[in-house]
Amino acid sequence: MVDEAELLAAVKEESVVKLLQQVIQIESTNPPGNELDLAEWLQGYFAEAGMQAKLLQYEGRRANLVARLPGSGKGPALIFSAHMDTVPAGELPWLFPPFSGTLHDGKIYGRGAADMKSGLAVMAQAAAILSREGVSLGGDLIIAFTYDETHGLQGAKRMVEEGHLEGAAAVLVSEPSTLDVLIAEKGALWLRCSAKGKTAHTSMPELGHNAIMEMVHFLSRLEGSLDLSADAHPLLSPATATVGTIKGGVIINMIPDNCETEVDIRLVPGMDHEEVVRQVRELAEGRVNVEVMDWKEPVETDPDDRIVDISLRAVEEVTGVPRQPKGVSYFTDGSVLANRLHIPMVIIGPADTGMTHQPNEFVAVERLVQAVKAYLLIATRYLS
Repeated sequence: MVDEAELLAAVKEESVVKLLQQVIQIESTNPPGNELDLAEWLQGYFAEAGMQAKLLQYEGRRANLVARLPGSGKGPALIFSAHMDTVPAGELPWLFPPFSGTLHDGKIYGRGAADMKSGLAVMAQAAAILSREGVSLGGDLIIAFTYDETHGLQGAKRMVEEGHLEGAAAVLVSEPSTLDVLIAEKGALWLRCSAKGKTAHTSMPELGHNAIMEMVHFLSRLEGSLDLSADAHPLLSPATATVGTIKGGVIINMIPDNCETEVDIRLVPGMDHEEVVRQVRELAEGRVNVEVMDWKEPVETDPDDRIVDISLRAVEEVTGVPRQPKGVSYFTDGSVLANRLHIPMVIIGPADTGMTHQPNEFVAVERLVQAVKAYLLIATRYLS
């Protein structure tokens, strides 16, 4: 039997604070994509805790890191999932340098403090505590730290394709959730739409064809006629469509002959993304080319699944706040891991959901400590 009180007593605030500051200070922004330095540092961290971690380097400086805390073989494995990449710091000024990991007024600031180096750090800390304390587990605890989650989920795809996650029966993702237990996420359909025109001098517009205006008319049809209606989901808001980028034209006095836009469509489970693509192409009326850039499948876990029950109880115990299952609009590595491995997923992260990609990104220290304790309880109980 695991002595839970003794295990939770091993969680030290100063230790998890220092760990998060260190991983924030190792820049791993995507683009350009550089997770290798962080993966190497974490490999050393796990080695100090008596764990062997395998570093998997790919093109350029992209890298995954995978480790197993072996159990007795008497049960299935649990995945601790986090990504190592962050979005860039942006152009707006920060209160503190974005890669400093500054501790101020009970919060740690920095790019990735919320999304999601805080989740990564507390998972690493929980695994290290389990290793150092010599906790006996029935099934393996798999640490799966990936690259490229913020864009294409390529790291998670490679984790699955290369067979590093065999035996897993559930996945816990530490994306920002304000310590809520999230069991559903929307799918993300990314489309690139391009309109062609004909150049001419703007003093004689009748001699050309304006690609930007062609795109404007298309986007107007898209906004007014794209049908994203579906049965209401108990945990998720309705489907949405958002124009994320648009570019076209060369100079002010030339009719633009090209315009391109990228559209982000978020779908709830049960919606047919191919039907949505068909609709968009129909609204293009043959005048705008529509290309599918990516499709990230939605995820939905049975609220009665064992991992959900264990997670709800653990979070309530460490926070003192009762929890109910919820859903979220963002995508995670769970889109790949849960769907391709056919396993349930829960998302529990220490950071506030609204902190994602914000300037002056931060996470509260109190939630870091609570998250480590929750992960320890979830791992030991699920793998017992």
